This record gives sequence, structure tokens and C-alpha cells, in this order.
Amino acid sequence: MKRKSIWLLLVLVIATAIATNALVVAQELKTFKVFLGEPLPDYPGKTIVGDIIRKETGVKLEREYMVGDLETKVGLMIASGEYPDMVTAAHFTSKLKDAGILIPLNELIEKHAPNVKRLYAKHMEMLKQDDGNVYWLPIQAIPYGVDSSRYPELGFFISKKVLKEAGYPVVKTLDQYFELIENYVKKHPTIDGKKTIGYVTLFDSWRSFATTNVPQHLMGYPNEGEFVPVMEAGKYVVRQYHTSNVAKAYYQKLNEMYNKGIVDKETFVINFDQYTEKLSSGRVLGTFNQFWQVETAQNVLLRDDPESIFIPFPVVIDEVVEEYQRDIPYIQSTQGMGITVACKDPVGAIKYLDYLVKEETQILLQWGIKGTHYEVDKDGLYYRTAAQNKLFRDPDWVQNVFGRPYFFNSFPSLRGIDKNGNSFFPDRQPNLIYSDSHDSEKEVMDAYGVKAFSELYNIPREKKYYPLWTVTIPAGSEAHIEETRMKDVLNGYVPKLVMSKTKDFEKIWASYVKDMSKLMKKQIERYQEQIDWRMENW
Repeated sequence: MKRKSIWLLLVLVIATAIATNALVVAQELKTFKVFLGEPLPDYPGKTIVGDIIRKETGVKLEREYMVGDLETKVGLMIASGEYPDMVTAAHFTSKLKDAGILIPLNELIEKHAPNVKRLYAKHMEMLKQDDGNVYWLPIQAIPYGVDSSRYPELGFFISKKVLKEAGYPVVKTLDQYFELIENYVKKHPTIDGKKTIGYVTLFDSWRSFATTNVPQHLMGYPNEGEFVPVMEAGKYVVRQYHTSNVAKAYYQKLNEMYNKGIVDKETFVINFDQYTEKLSSGRVLGTFNQFWQVETAQNVLLRDDPESIFIPFPVVIDEVVEEYQRDIPYIQSTQGMGITVACKDPVGAIKYLDYLVKEETQILLQWGIKGTHYEVDKDGLYYRTAAQNKLFRDPDWVQNVFGRPYFFNSFPSLRGIDKNGNSFFPDRQPNLIYSDSHDSEKEVMDAYGVKAFSELYNIPREKKYYPLWTVTIPAGSEAHIEETRMKDVLNGYVPKLVMSKTKDFEKIWASYVKDMSKLMKKQIERYQEQIDWRMENW
């Protein structure tokens, strides 16, 4: 009886301790408000990785996602004087710094963020602004080395079924690309009882670059932004391409295709979600974009309609153009996650970000839980079984059950190969890019004799300054005013150029060139100054 009483007392003590600890955890749970410059639905409340992160950090996030125009949202945030604790706003993050909303992170990193300090060490000087302070953590760091990828960073995407029916031709030029699409539309005017969409562009708010920046790629360049540095006499000289002959040929081709009914009639009025929905339908034959804007649709197609997946090609304006469209590994030094002056616990905020960028956390976010979501071979290399791969090919499961997107796209993260030779990104694991591809992807790779779609592109050239678009233009400067007006002109003229009657194109183009030519001088001066500085100091 005495022994039974002792056991009952012991159980009571343990139960009380557990309950007390749970109460303490609940009481100590910190809440940070964070604005994320990306469109996502509300956090589902519980996800696999989210629950682990909350348990290990004692932090709960109140998320606000981008709705509508990001630049407008940032402007309203600045004007209101009401800020979240943490914020990321793509290439508008610098505006928050200029408005005095972001706090310097130097001391916080030094004292409270050992993972950030170690893993961002190679990039820290690049992150410092003119005053010597770091105001944000870029959404990527490459601490050890670069890796390769299944898909290139951007391309002219074309449906597999178009290529398959044509006998898997190599697509080199813009004319060849649209000829394939036009021929397929003539043979197949409907898909699943609905009108076939030959080509669709993305022209939604700041994402309009997927339409307006294309001429630089047709000239063979990777993504530099609104201007391109051209090597002249041993020096990079910033040049414009928006009114070039290549730009004219590009818009003229879109105009021709629009008037033939190949370019979607809704292409300039749909938003990003509608664009993704169209791509996911299996009725779209082609689009140009960066892969991260196509990836969601591609994953839906891999799950539901693998014969309609999109295959990228490095299309140029003419076969004489040398193609170097793939990105050189780089750090987005001009944008990232910052902590605002409204944050009452900046130490707690930086510790949370430090936890997220920790290598173990990055493995959790990308690979999952060992033994459940991935395995490890005898050499210490990660891999997934067929069943595990199937899970991660389901975008709904990845988002709403696993939960990766809610802790990844806008938050500090790692890229490349880790110290053990594993890629932080499973689809970039060197020994698995081909073997873990979907059978539909393998069929295309085999047809072109490659083990990854990125192999369809030339190896990128090294560029010390790269990329140009990470140069910031000070708010309120002449260059900034010029930039704003130039984008207004682009957004106003491009739909007219594409949707006009063929006979009106030349007149509209002449007017466009006249208006655009006035709005690039100060921008070029700023970019040239910064390129020269980077070439000397980086």
C-alpha cells in the first residue's frame, strides 16, 4: 500500500510538472507581426514544419500577405506610420529603409545571431548600405558552394505536347517558337472542349517584367533588370534595350500573334492567380517567365496532366545571337527581411530569423523529417523514395499540410550545397536531378539527350557585379522619378503595341520610342556608377 502511494505521488508530481511547463510555454509564446510581400492564403494554423518551429522557438507569427499592388502597399505603410515587427517587400524594401522604418541589424547579428553571422559571412560586406549598416537579411545565402538545377531560372516555356507532336525539335528563335505553337493551335483549336490558348503573358502589377524585360533575353542576356551592362573595350557599359530593334521585333511578333488569335485576349487584364490558373489548366501552349512564377502551375500539371507540362528553351531573336540566359549565382543584396522600428523585441526577432536560417531548420523546411520525408544513404547523401517524392509533388500538400511556403519564400534561407555535399533544395540534389524527375520530364530529357532542363542552356558567364537589378535607386532622386515615369510609359504602351491593328503598330512604336527615350539618362548614370563601384570593390 505504501509503495502504491509513492507511485501515485510520483505520477502526480510528474503530471503537475508537465502541466506547469505547458502553462509556462503558453505564457512565454511570443507573437511577431510580419508583412510578407508575396500572395499566399492565410496560414492554416497547423502544419508539419510550422508546429515544429513554433515548439522550438516559442514564437507565433501573425502574417499579413500582399494583396493587390506591392508598391502601393509599401507606400501606404510608410504614410500610415503603422508597421509590423518584421517586413519584406521584394525590391521595394529599400524604400522602407529610406523612410527610416528599418533598424540597423549589425549589432543584433553580432550579439544574437551566430548562424546568420556564420552563414552570411561571405556576403556581409555586400549587404551594407551607404552608411555601413545592414538593414535586411536577403532571402538567400550561399555559404558553401553552388549547385545545379533541374530547371533554368527563366525561359520561353512550351507545352510538352507541342514538342512531342513536332518530334521534339530544338527551339532556338522566336519565330521557331511561335511557329510550333501556331501549327499546334491550327490542328487542335480546342483542348478538353475549351479553346486552346496559344500564348499568355504576365502583366500583373510589378510582375509585368515577365512581359517588358523579355527583349534582354532575346539578346542573349540573363536577368539584369531594366538595363544591360555590355562589355566594351574591357569595361561594362550600361545600355538600354527597351527601344532597341530587338524590342521592336519582339512586340511586333506578339502583335502578329495577337491578331491571329494565338496570344490570349485576356493576357493584359488577368492577375497572377488567374495566370497560374490558366497555366494549370493544360490549355496554354506557351509563356515566357522566370521559373519561380511558373513552378506552382508546373507542379499541378505534373500531378494532374503530365503531358501538358512546360519545357523551357533559351529562345533568342536570331540564331547568330550567343545565348547566356542562365543566372550566375548571386545574393539579392538589395532586398530581404528587415526588423522595423515598431518591433518591441528586436532581439527576439533576430533570434527567430537566426533559428530559421540554421542549417538544421533549412533541412527541415526543404527535406522534411528524416525517415518520414527523406532517407540517408551510406555515404550520407539524402534521397527520397517514390512514395516520398509523390507527396512533395503535390503542391496542396506541400503548402497546407507540410507548410514550407509559409516559412520559406520571404524568409532568410540557404542555397547551394551544404558542407556534407547535400543540396539544400531536394530538386537540386546532384545525384537525383534526373532519377527523381517525373516520368514525363524524363521522356523529354531523354529526347534531347540531357539529364536536366538547365542543360539546354549554355553555361553562364561569370560577372563580378551581377545582377544589375540589385542596384538600388535612392527614393526621390532624379533617377527614381525617371524610373517611375518610365514604368508608367511601359505599362501604358506595351498593351497598345501588342493589341493594336497591324497597320497601326509603326505609329504607336514611334510614339513609344519618343516618350521612352526621355526617361533613361539618369537611371543609366546611377547604374553605371554602381557597376563601376562593384567592379572595383566586390
